Amino acid sequence: MGYLLLCFNALGWGLNFPVLKLGLAFSPPMLFTCMRMALGTLAMFIIAGLLGVLRLPRRGDLPILLSVGVLQNMAFITLVTLGVQYLPAGRAAILAYTTPIWVVPAAALFLGERFTLPRAMGVGLGLAGLLTVFNPLSIDWSNHDVFIGGGLIMLGTILWTAGLIHVRRHHWQGDVLSLIPWQLLTSVLALLPLALLLESPSQIDWEPSFVWMLVFSGAIASGICVAAQVAAIRSLPAVSLSLSSASVPAVGMLSAAWFLGEVPTPSDLAGFALIALGILVVGLADRRQALRNRSTAAKATPAS
Repeated sequence: MGYLLLCFNALGWGLNFPVLKLGLAFSPPMLFTCMRMALGTLAMFIIAGLLGVLRLPRRGDLPILLSVGVLQNMAFITLVTLGVQYLPAGRAAILAYTTPIWVVPAAALFLGERFTLPRAMGVGLGLAGLLTVFNPLSIDWSNHDVFIGGGLIMLGTILWTAGLIHVRRHHWQGDVLSLIPWQLLTSVLALLPLALLLESPSQIDWEPSFVWMLVFSGAIASGICVAAQVAAIRSLPAVSLSLSSASVPAVGMLSAAWFLGEVPTPSDLAGFALIALGILVVGLADRRQALRNRSTAAKATPAS
């Protein structure tokens, strides 16, 4: 069941990149982000209610609620949406899913986790992939959109990484799934005033096709897929989740080629391969470390 959920997520999140690209022709980016997160919030409240886990957050979980709501939801999703305006959807998908690579040095720096050779190799492959995507020899240096879009998305991944570090340090008091609706609601409330200040709802073109894009990006990608990811995390090893992180941009590139007619450049394909390999190496290293920790804990536990 866990693998089916990962496949569903890869399709949902991967397809969302061309959907975002198409949707931005009908709506300003920040208002689009607000509306999709509002639909995601509604979907998550319904899911949590149906599962019987909907309850008010505990006081001890309020810091993580704000951290995830602002950094991982509002900032990351907004910056990626802004970046998609300037880049091909397939390339944006590649850059947005480099986060598993950057978590490794961040965890070593802020959490004291071991920066082992396999993890270092994974990070090195990720950096090589990033440099390949932004190949100095193939970039049109007069096209500033490449740097604006890439910079916005990479800033989003940095903020997402910061949120993940906080998640790892946090001592949870409530169920993770019960907090997600409130985290999404926090992101909507934080972004809405800024979006209304900088953009006008009169700029939204309420074509029927846009409504369907909004429903997909909101209820499915920002709601149902999030719940599916939480369920998959609980039942699958880290290496499987790493493969999922690599499969999303693959679906993003293929769906962008299908729906938008984008043709990935050789640099995009080579960069994706290196980044995906780096994510896999990191996932394998995490799995070995988890098995080693489990074995050590078992040996330390006295027999009853």
